[in-house]
Amino acid sequence: MFGMSDPNQTLSQMLRYFEEERYEMVEVMATEFTTMLLSNKQRDGATQTLLVKGVRILAEVLSIREKHKLAVKATSVLLRERKKLEKILLQNAPDLLEKLTPMEQDFRTVGHVYKKAGNNSKARRFFLKANKHTSGNVAALLALCQVDGQKTKHAKLLASAVESAGPVILEQGSYFIRPKHAPGSQIDPVLAVLETCTQQHPLCSEQAARIRKECAEIANGIQAANQRLQTAMDSLQPKHDYHEYS
Repeated sequence: MFGMSDPNQTLSQMLRYFEEERYEMVEVMATEFTTMLLSNKQRDGATQTLLVKGVRILAEVLSIREKHKLAVKATSVLLRERKKLEKILLQNAPDLLEKLTPMEQDFRTVGHVYKKAGNNSKARRFFLKANKHTSGNVAALLALCQVDGQKTKHAKLLASAVESAGPVILEQGSYFIRPKHAPGSQIDPVLAVLETCTQQHPLCSEQAARIRKECAEIANGIQAANQRLQTAMDSLQPKHDYHEYS
């Protein structure tokens, strides 16, 4: 129907439609695309990669369109087919494994699908899995806290990840907490969690105060917009003024 003769082209088109928020069209295409690829039982690595990408889009679009049962079903296909893909790559092209979408990202996608479907315990499980897979995962821990609302007992985990993440960074007019080796978040939702849990966990109020202070210092030019980058740049500068010796 959509000229599936070139699956790569179909996938690019789906992604474009997804960005344009033409979700009904994406759902139709992704359903057809994944059904077609699943029916091919002799899938090689390239075809399996396309299938995994297609199922990922399908799970997300079904969740957006509130077809929760189908979305949940698509996430289990995603995890199953991803495992098969990893196995194929491990045998035939291990260097390509690191090019896959990070596993923690798929765990977070599955968590969000369950959250939208109203299954909070499963959502929590997958957000915790994402953090276990990539520790200090501010994005996953924030999502975990948002499942519980204000009563969250996980806020301390978030505060601890925020503390390890290093200084606030200003990027294109927005402030972020970005750990070096894990996904971060824009600061507003992080502050929303930390500032509701200050009574239970002193670390929450400590980190919320630090974030606000660093934002003010960046805004007033006291702190670099990206302190980590600035420190790295400074370390490249020569340590001595060679004119002293001339």
